[in-house]
Amino acid sequence: MKRNLLIALLLFCLPMAAVFAQGNTKKFSGTITYKITYPASSSNPMIATLPTTLEMQISGNKAKTEMMLPFGNNTFIMNGDDITITRLVDLQNGKYFVKKTKADFTMTTTPMVVPLKETKKIAGQDCKASEVNMVSAGKTTKSKIFYSDELGGNNIYFNTNVRSVSGIMLEFEYNIMGIPVQLSAISVNPGRVSNKVFEIPSGYTETTEAKLREMRGPIKK
Repeated sequence: MKRNLLIALLLFCLPMAAVFAQGNTKKFSGTITYKITYPASSSNPMIATLPTTLEMQISGNKAKTEMMLPFGNNTFIMNGDDITITRLVDLQNGKYFVKKTKADFTMTTTPMVVPLKETKKIAGQDCKASEVNMVSAGKTTKSKIFYSDELGGNNIYFNTNVRSVSGIMLEFEYNIMGIPVQLSAISVNPGRVSNKVFEIPSGYTETTEAKLREMRGPIKK
């Protein structure tokens, strides 16, 4: 989950990259469902309107998630082959999409991903742990992820701080509407996912994030 995954979801030092990228050529295909856990201490009334689960469809280096937010349905299509992310938004006044390319994913910081000895079984999968250390404006933040390299090394995290991890994340921190949350997989269902799933449906008009914010209006908190 940190949608701005985030979803803003989650780069890396060269020596450590070799640890993760040891030729995991296996690619997962199927659907993963995550449970979304919101901070118990939060008094933000918006939480009551946000989803409690997130479904991700994956095939090769492509992934798709869909989330109903207060201002409309949001769909994200990640394409690790051509390094693009397409966001589809259904508003009351129409359907729109915003497409970002490799040039939009310039990283200004270099996080360090450190493998840990800790392991955990999540949704029936054996997972390894890593700590993600991010330094920004002189401040260091740490987070822990659990991933399965047995599922595959799909290139679906190319715009995140964990793009060097050769595996599928099954537990990690995310951000939805500015609210920090934790995503934990509750089911992993391998299976064929049609390429049509990752296409932009007819009826959507291309726009920009700025124009989308204008059309959406302020978010009520």
